[in-house]
Amino acid sequence: MTIYLDLIWVLNYLIDYLLLLLTALVLKRRHTKVRFGLAALFASMIVFLMFTPVASWFYHPVTKLIYSAFIILIAFGYKRWTYYVQGLAMFYFVTFMTGGALFALHFFWQTELDLFSSGLRTETSIGSPVSWLLVVLGFPLVWYFSKHRFDTIETKAVNFQQLAKVEISIGEHCFKMDGLIDSGNQLRDPITRVPVMIIEANLLEEAFGQDVVKAMLHLNMDDSSSNTQWLSDRLRIIPFRAVGQSQPFLAAIKPDEVKVRFQDQVYRSTHVLVGVQQMEFSPDGLYKAILHPKQVLGIPEEQLA
Repeated sequence: MTIYLDLIWVLNYLIDYLLLLLTALVLKRRHTKVRFGLAALFASMIVFLMFTPVASWFYHPVTKLIYSAFIILIAFGYKRWTYYVQGLAMFYFVTFMTGGALFALHFFWQTELDLFSSGLRTETSIGSPVSWLLVVLGFPLVWYFSKHRFDTIETKAVNFQQLAKVEISIGEHCFKMDGLIDSGNQLRDPITRVPVMIIEANLLEEAFGQDVVKAMLHLNMDDSSSNTQWLSDRLRIIPFRAVGQSQPFLAAIKPDEVKVRFQDQVYRSTHVLVGVQQMEFSPDGLYKAILHPKQVLGIPEEQLA
């Protein structure tokens, strides 16, 4: 069999570079093309070493670990021990993940490919056309999918770390929802300086009816068909301008109590206003309220078991 080491080396160099790049993207580390280029070059040199008298050494797990340790040292350098080990561990993780994905794709298509095996296999080539096609086309797809999945998982993880259970009591009604604690939400009543949280308007429609909620959103307190005692007594007007909102004001309600369950603690407050907006906050429905950070500061009223 004729083996074209130059083509195999180029393929390994590109794969090693992409694996290092994925490692840096997952760890959110700054990187330079020069260091990554040198690290990928060092990593891909193992292709030539496999055809030397010392090839047997590189089949040993300890040698592989030492070799990969030098790859990470070249790519990221050494700042502290935990920083270095984290980079090495993540490099192994993304390598196993992408390799496992390619292995799964190979077996997924194996039945169909075997039907054409007589026309695909050759004794004198740069390798099996099936495997080369799988790596050349499959690896970039796996890499791209993995990168976006890591971004999605990270985003959801951040969201879940900031999500809280919310209960809003207004008269005889109690509204329950998930809320996002937004550190950037510094909205307050300009007169009383009471913090303002915001919820989706459709949460109120079942209890108070669409007409009342619509009148509240348009600040139409003089509409006799929807001007209830609840609307006139509890409605507040907060100066506020959001994207896609035509009027520079936000309709807010004075609740009886707002209870926030966050990190095994319960925070109760009566000094808060509940703003109402018609827009949807989370496209996938993760939360329906945006909380003011003040609502989870201070001493909690209750400790959950």
